[in-house]
Amino acid sequence: KVYREALGDEVDICVEIHRQLTPSEAIVLGRALEPLRPFFYEDPILPDSIDQMAFVASHINIPIATGERIHTIFEFEELLSRNAAQYIRPDVCLAGGISHCKKIAALAEARHVGVVPHNPLSPVSTAACVQLDACIPNFALQEYPHSMSEEAPRGDKLVKEPLRIEKGHLIVLDKPGIGVELDDSALERFPMIPRLLSTRLRYDGSVIDQ
Repeated sequence: KVYREALGDEVDICVEIHRQLTPSEAIVLGRALEPLRPFFYEDPILPDSIDQMAFVASHINIPIATGERIHTIFEFEELLSRNAAQYIRPDVCLAGGISHCKKIAALAEARHVGVVPHNPLSPVSTAACVQLDACIPNFALQEYPHSMSEEAPRGDKLVKEPLRIEKGHLIVLDKPGIGVELDDSALERFPMIPRLLSTRLRYDGSVIDQ
C-alpha cells in the first residue's frame, strides 16, 4: 500500500513472492493485494502442482505470473490449459532458446496470455530476450538484471555495445545475430571470482526453496 500511494496510478507494481506460500496463504494475500491493482502476482506457490496454481488463480482477482522453472511446450500447455496463469515467464536460457520460446509464446497467444520472459542473467541473455520480445504479439514486460543499470560496477561492459534503455524501454539493436558482441578484454578486466554456493536451510536442516 505504501508503494502504491507513493507511486500513484501511473506506475505498474509487480509483486514477487518467490514460491514462499501455501495455496491457502497465497489466496489470502492475493485477495488483500487486489485493491492495489498489481500488474501481476508472481510465483505465489511452488510450481510443483499446476492444478494448485490454477486453484489459486481461480480464487483471486489479480493476474498470476509463473513459468520460470518449467521449460517445454508440453509443460506450458498444461499450465495454460488449466488457466493457471495470465502471464507466463519462459526463460530463453532454460526453455530451448529463442525458437522454442517463440513456440511457447504462440501457445500463450492462443489463450490471450501475456509473455514476461524471465531474465536475471547477462547482457547476452537480455539481448536474446529482446529479440524474442520484438517478434511476438503478446509480449508484456521484460525483466533485466541490475547489472544493466548505471549504478552497477560492471554495468554492461561484457559486450562491446550494450543495449540502450530509453524512458524505461529496451531498444532493439539492428546488428547481426542478437545484436551484441562479446568484449574479449572483459575477461581480463573482470576475472572470475570464485564463491561458495550455499543452500539455505531451515532450523531443522531441511532445504528452503529459493
